[in-house]
Amino acid sequence: MKTKSLFHPFKGLMIALMAAVVLLSGCSSEPTKEQEVSKVQEAYHEVQESVVKKPEASTDPIDREIDFAKLKEINPEVIGWIYVPNTEINYPILQSEDNEKYLNTNLNGEPEVTGSIYIENFNAADFSDPVTLVYGHTTFDSTGEYELETMFSELHNFEDPAYFEANPYIYIYTPEKTMKYQIFSAVVFDNRYIPGNYQFLDPVDFQNYLDELRNTPGANVNRDLEVTQDTGILTLSTCMAPSGQPGSDQRLLINATEVQEVAR
Repeated sequence: MKTKSLFHPFKGLMIALMAAVVLLSGCSSEPTKEQEVSKVQEAYHEVQESVVKKPEASTDPIDREIDFAKLKEINPEVIGWIYVPNTEINYPILQSEDNEKYLNTNLNGEPEVTGSIYIENFNAADFSDPVTLVYGHTTFDSTGEYELETMFSELHNFEDPAYFEANPYIYIYTPEKTMKYQIFSAVVFDNRYIPGNYQFLDPVDFQNYLDELRNTPGANVNRDLEVTQDTGILTLSTCMAPSGQPGSDQRLLINATEVQEVAR
């Protein structure tokens, strides 16, 4: 049962003060060169080959194992791994006391315009909160078009209703468990700082957020999937356009709820 509060009781003011900064989560302010994207992906492919163990007897992603001991040797701030089938999204998840750190820092702790996939320190590292937000950049070329090879850029595929229907699952791995999530909504949202606008332990606030994810015009939605505070919401957040261009004040949110859990 997901009962841990998303907020420390004395952090509310700090969250409000930080909101202006973290609104940029998931957005790159300048074009990313193709060779930079290729370099980043090549480095992550090496990490994937080293730490992702695929059982020979099963093709089900729920049965994969991640070598977190090896990952934590690279960076002790690794808290999980995310895999979205039929995409290049197959990355470690980072969490730091500094919520801005992984906007522009890679797995090795080096400056990188593409940043890393991360959650903020207000969320529980074991994904037990009613709502967990995971951030990642969309990268753009010099024309403002998506470069779909890296970080969360391929989340934009879910804007296509047919793709949304055909690719319903997200997998989150932690040292203790593997969680399978089913996507119920892909929605273009405004750029409000979500954790500063809701108290997700409050059933009313949780329902209000869920209603927005399902009922915002233009959203792709699976209305047959039950979503509760117990099954939780996993929100993957990325941006719609480079800073300064039309749409840069919007975020693409891919939202899923837990449907299976396997202890490790």
